[in-house]
Amino acid sequence: MDNSPIGEGEHWPDWPNCPCGCGVTSLKLTRMGHAKGCRCRPCTGRRSQKKGKAAQARTHQRLGGTGFTPSNEESARPYTITAMPEVKTGGQVPASWDKFLKTEWFRRALDQSQRGLPTGSGAKASVSMRGDFLIIDMRPKRG
Repeated sequence: MDNSPIGEGEHWPDWPNCPCGCGVTSLKLTRMGHAKGCRCRPCTGRRSQKKGKAAQARTHQRLGGTGFTPSNEESARPYTITAMPEVKTGGQVPASWDKFLKTEWFRRALDQSQRGLPTGSGAKASVSMRGDFLIIDMRPKRG
């Protein structure tokens, strides 16, 4: 897919191409000198890292964190939250929710959180979704 305003494969004749050769044309350049929306690996990685850090900051603020946002979520300290649970079970829970909880992606994310817990802290593993929702694993510890 091309990023030009005319259409796929067509460019304004005087618009510059991205210097990395990814094929994106744009009048706006990033601070690294690439075209806005560049698809090279370094630019894609920078955008992903920026989104991840923004979500970490949002989660830190919404969970009541104060001070600087931890730059590495594994070095963050557990948060104390007060929750008012609304219990749903059986037919009230959509099948897509159960399907999501069984995905390899969610299992890996929860396992990563579990491995990052300090020993003896009593903290529960959890996964924050875009800084908007927090899924806490309340199951008793096995082992």
